[in-house]
Amino acid sequence: MRHPLGIRFSRLLAIASFLLGISAAAQPANYENRIVSGIEFDPADQPLATDKTLALLPFHAGQPLRIVDVRAAIQNLYRTGRYSNIVVDASAEGEGVRLRFITVQNFFVSRVNVSGAPEPPNKGQLAKATKLQLGASFNENDLEQATENIMERLRANGLYNATVTPRSEREPPTGQINIDFTVDPGKRARFDGVILKGQLDRPEHDIIRSTRWQWMFGLLGWRKATESLVQSGVDNVRSYYQKHDRLLAKVGLDGIVYHEDTNTVTPTLEIEGGPVIKVRTSGARVSQGKLQQLIPVFQERALDKDLLVEGRRNLLEYFQSQGYFDTEVEFELLPVDKGVRVVEYTINRDARHKLVAITITGNRYFTTATLRERMYITTATFLQFRHGRYSERYLEKDVSAISDLYRSNGFRDVKITPAVEDDYEGRASQIAVTLKIDEGQQTFVGRLDITGIGAEDQKYLRSILHSTEGQPFSDLNVASDRDNVLNYYYNNGYPSATFDFTESEGSSPQEANLAFTVNPGRRIFVRNVLVGGLNRTNPSLVNSRIKVKPGDPLSQSSISESQRKLYDLGIFATVEAGVQNPDGDEDNKNVLFQLEEAGKYSLNAGFGAQIARIGNGASTTFDNAPGGTGFSPRLSLGVSRLNVWGLGHTISLQTRISTLQRRALLSYVAPQFVGNENLSLTFTALIDDSRDINTFAALREEGSVQLSQRLSRANTVQYRFTYRNVNIDANSLKISPALIPILSQSDRVGIFSMSFIQDRRDDPGDAHKGVYTTVDAGFAARQFGSETEFSRLLMRNSTYHRITRDVILARSTNFGYIQRFGGLSDIPLPERFFSGGATTNRAFPDNQAGPRDTTTGFPVGGKALLFNTTEVRFPLIGDNIGGVLFHDAGNVYDSISDISFRFHQRDYQDFNYMVHAVGFGIRYRTPIGPIRVDIALSPNSPHFSGFEGTRDQLLQCSAPGSITPCVAVPQRISGFQFHFSLGQAF
Repeated sequence: MRHPLGIRFSRLLAIASFLLGISAAAQPANYENRIVSGIEFDPADQPLATDKTLALLPFHAGQPLRIVDVRAAIQNLYRTGRYSNIVVDASAEGEGVRLRFITVQNFFVSRVNVSGAPEPPNKGQLAKATKLQLGASFNENDLEQATENIMERLRANGLYNATVTPRSEREPPTGQINIDFTVDPGKRARFDGVILKGQLDRPEHDIIRSTRWQWMFGLLGWRKATESLVQSGVDNVRSYYQKHDRLLAKVGLDGIVYHEDTNTVTPTLEIEGGPVIKVRTSGARVSQGKLQQLIPVFQERALDKDLLVEGRRNLLEYFQSQGYFDTEVEFELLPVDKGVRVVEYTINRDARHKLVAITITGNRYFTTATLRERMYITTATFLQFRHGRYSERYLEKDVSAISDLYRSNGFRDVKITPAVEDDYEGRASQIAVTLKIDEGQQTFVGRLDITGIGAEDQKYLRSILHSTEGQPFSDLNVASDRDNVLNYYYNNGYPSATFDFTESEGSSPQEANLAFTVNPGRRIFVRNVLVGGLNRTNPSLVNSRIKVKPGDPLSQSSISESQRKLYDLGIFATVEAGVQNPDGDEDNKNVLFQLEEAGKYSLNAGFGAQIARIGNGASTTFDNAPGGTGFSPRLSLGVSRLNVWGLGHTISLQTRISTLQRRALLSYVAPQFVGNENLSLTFTALIDDSRDINTFAALREEGSVQLSQRLSRANTVQYRFTYRNVNIDANSLKISPALIPILSQSDRVGIFSMSFIQDRRDDPGDAHKGVYTTVDAGFAARQFGSETEFSRLLMRNSTYHRITRDVILARSTNFGYIQRFGGLSDIPLPERFFSGGATTNRAFPDNQAGPRDTTTGFPVGGKALLFNTTEVRFPLIGDNIGGVLFHDAGNVYDSISDISFRFHQRDYQDFNYMVHAVGFGIRYRTPIGPIRVDIALSPNSPHFSGFEGTRDQLLQCSAPGSITPCVAVPQRISGFQFHFSLGQAF
């Protein structure tokens, strides 16, 4: 952007040039009042359209020439911001005069690209260092300064021999200038030592080691110098002193000397060790870690009275929050003794109290429940806050929050008086807090006048204002109205709109009259939308996401929305947006989008493990039908190719390897399919070798295509066709040989399915209110290539309700069934329901619910399922640890007609009854979701008979005519189950 003084100076030069140009042809007086015979511009192509350029001139051909009008024309042209220089030449043409405007066009920053520099610094940091803003006016001095800024960043990162070559490319039709900086980095310098100055008070070799500027403590030499490494070294030395109780130590970088002959650098550290600072407490013990949190001396590295007073206040609040409400804290700064300075906090805490009652009186406008929702202090509870949550500061904040609530609703004179009563109702060490509220008179808006805007705008604005006639009056509402009004105009092409208001007395003391004065200013429209930075991406993909169109009013919200839509594609590292020539006085402006495409490939890796009673279908033993406690490490690797064909599509390969599963998933995802942001098309190919079901191991080969349609923010529909072939490892089967020909056949299924998903939860990771529903229905037919014809339905409904502020009642019901119509004589094992475990019924280990082989005792899955889970979730300890009481009920059944609510198991062959579990769980809140530990007790876990022995023994005793019967040993699912996982059960 040109400096205003520079603009004025250029204008004076232009005017002087004009006068000189006139005098070269004739005396100025000879042209005054002569008829303008013609007007032309040099060059002919001007930044603005011809009609708009001529409209800026206060005279036209055929009118008399006046010098004052020429000066005004030059000023008008300069105000557009489109010109860096203007000279007017006048020449006689018959009896008239011809004027020629000789102009030099201004250019505005578009692309700024830096290439060739090794990280660090990255290209984004170098581009930012240029300080060349998108859309801003450019001049050659900017280029020189930008080059020097890049060099400064390179030198700070050890690239002292780097050279930077700038290159600019102008685009006169659009007024843009693209700037490229090419870096030849040279070799990065290394550290070669450290110079230490000042009062060290510590061994030099320890200080140098703490910088971590050496490899392996100096055994492998010095590291390469980078800006972040230099800064971290200074911070490490400072931390080194702090760990040795020198909290006031000052460590700074005094300079870095570069040695050109060796390409090395030597930093100099200025150190003042200062005295040893000891912070201790008397009267009550506080851990060192807690002291470092509460006493700001540790964070600010200074020792002044204000910080010590703040530390006193923090200690007081800490002990009050622990129930010691009558705590007194004082501090004393002891003299330095042998280089040690002691800060001693004396804590006098009386008996522990309990906050048992909070009473609010005088409130009429708001209910007590509404006010309690805004309070942080809390009465004692059995588990979470055994002594309540209270401190003087907490109480002050609550009073302030309630006062703000009243004032925002027109009670400008509200007064809230808190009172704390000890030995409440004669019970020692119990306190009660009373808030006495004097609401005062409520003030309403008597009359609202809006001036400066048209009738249509006024009608709309009145519909979105809070401060309308008859509504409560408050400064907060007026501030909100101001923001709403200005946002309306900013988003409708009025970037310079202003808002002012005045308040006056109404017809009664309870009324206030308001007058809003709005000045929209000049309306700005979009001339063109210019997009840069596309190399691999199809322009139509970007243009369809940009909501700003030529001719539209200039809208900041539309520009921001376009940025969001472009980022949502997931193929751009940065999306910059700006307005070209933002300070220029013109009615139509270009909107710029400068994009940086992300890399072609992305990699991901992860490692995890499962510890639980898990299946192992690869095992050949028959001795553990209920499953045994096991450990399964898991490694996942993935690679994705982004922006395929330049359409924003993604091809990815994700793999997972563990002792229970080997899996490879190849997917092709077309988000925002056919330009519709609500559609997504996905093709997948899957190979999965799973052993997580105890009964068998299976190899699944599957391909599918899915179209996902988002109907609304909460509702989504998925249309899916899947074809799969599943082969069961015959050596892994643990069922009766008589069932093997029926259940172990290769399973070829072609199935069309649809899913409906409704998600109205407030937090999908840890919901407190809302509803979550899924319905998945599919049909497998011979026409789709399926060997068995069947239909499949699986439904889930979960609800979440607040019982109190902190107690949540959560419920989830799962129902499913499979109905065979033809093909194979029974549903093969891989298509059946296998369930039970941490997310359905915690009475079972994973996949252990439902029917079992009456010979071996291993689960064989079912063709129907019904589960219901109810949880009461509540805070347990502090804000991050919660508890859960749960009841699970349900099972997997042979068929839908076998679903039963029966509690008792009839015999060892009866599995069609409802298994129950009650238990307790702990949830620890983390940024990625709660860590979950559940302990379940089942009063009616299944009993069954299971074979124990080898496969050969099973085949021998099961053979026709065998005289040795198979021995069945009574077994049961343990009534005690333990589950550990991440995330809520539902």
